[in-house]
Amino acid sequence: MARFFHSQWPTFGSYKNPDPAKVEASPYYWWWYALTLNDEYAQLCERMANGAAAQPRGPSARQMRAVYDDFGDVRYEGNRYVAFCQWWRAKVHTGEERGVYLFAEPPHTASVRHITNADAATAVLEEQDTILVAINVTRQIKHIDGKLERILRKHMGNIKKGRQVRDPKFSQARYSLSKTILIPTLKKTFSVYAARAAAEAEGRKISNEAVAEQVQLEYHEREKDEAALTAAQRRRVISAIVSRHMKDAKTMIENVGLGVFPK
Repeated sequence: MARFFHSQWPTFGSYKNPDPAKVEASPYYWWWYALTLNDEYAQLCERMANGAAAQPRGPSARQMRAVYDDFGDVRYEGNRYVAFCQWWRAKVHTGEERGVYLFAEPPHTASVRHITNADAATAVLEEQDTILVAINVTRQIKHIDGKLERILRKHMGNIKKGRQVRDPKFSQARYSLSKTILIPTLKKTFSVYAARAAAEAEGRKISNEAVAEQVQLEYHEREKDEAALTAAQRRRVISAIVSRHMKDAKTMIENVGLGVFPK
């Protein structure tokens, strides 16, 4: 059966020339993008590309190596939307696209099926969303129906249905978002990070106020409070907002190397 995603999966418009707006609408793009910004992960990619075989030491190193085994080398040159598209669509050992393998929910099993052998029964017992019931077919159907109804009520009473099934906290995907996120907020956060990183790479200092202006970071106070703020106070508020975005970006970039996103 078809697999689905709890959150918006990426659409590209064109695989050769992806539409940035379409790509950025998916939180999975920002997951990948954050991983490309993780220096420690990039160093691991370099070592693996050079044939390093040493076993990772320490819990964090082992976690990052496990992430590498799934996400692979995310380094790229040129257009990052093209790079993401190629990374997402690359086939993995299951024959699936990497993005589906990592982020899609497991396929649903049939609602009812006849178990005919011990291996199938063992497999069913390992499924989290399925129960195994034995029915004596020599009994009257009305008695069987009554028993089945009681069993189903017991096991299905707390099952989430409908829209709740799509909530990330109920995800059973190999990797799932740690919480529901707002794409505009992610975009602001990484725009702030990129602006400051670019300045640092060029060896120039840039104020938080200049960063806010460069990325067109919107700021709105309640009308009565905004009128009371002095220019200096307003700068401090804006600076605090930029600092918070920077802190959030750094946290996400660090944690994504351990398989957690956004934070």
